[in-house]
Amino acid sequence: LKDYSEIRDVIGEIDASEISWINFAAHSNNSLLVNLPEEKFLQDFDVNFRLNFEATQILLPKMIASKFGRFIFISSSRALKGDIGTFSYSCGKRASGVLQEQIVKEYSRFGITANTLSLGFYDTNLWNNLKESVKKRLLQNTPTGKLSDSTCIAPTIELLIQHPTINNNVIKLDDGFQ
Repeated sequence: LKDYSEIRDVIGEIDASEISWINFAAHSNNSLLVNLPEEKFLQDFDVNFRLNFEATQILLPKMIASKFGRFIFISSSRALKGDIGTFSYSCGKRASGVLQEQIVKEYSRFGITANTLSLGFYDTNLWNNLKESVKKRLLQNTPTGKLSDSTCIAPTIELLIQHPTINNNVIKLDDGFQ
């Protein structure tokens, strides 16, 4: 789905008493700021932030009515720290962090929580599209020196859904990325 009216329609059809929004979508054009065309910036920002924004606006009334809601935004330690060539990717992921803080301030009283998982490097399309020299440099910034184990992601998401006291956190699953 790339058309936001289509996305609004699909999300709008959700009818459940306990809604959890978990968005793994990510896109990065990996370009130096001076070489970044506006359309590439907007493409990254749309995927990395706008989808979360649109979903939040649609889902909040349903979550308020049911007095339950979970927003789990997926980011990366690379996006949150910033890195060469990641400006548009980082902007979208960091904007989702601001959205998280607003959700917590405005809607926690309705049983709604928002957290971010800050992931390390996993075997994904984003990782596979990086140059080998970049991969090598990034892995040198992790104590293990290897890709992260994805088996920790699902149990962490389950924990965030089940425990309403975990709220407004950035939980790092990044093997200690520096």
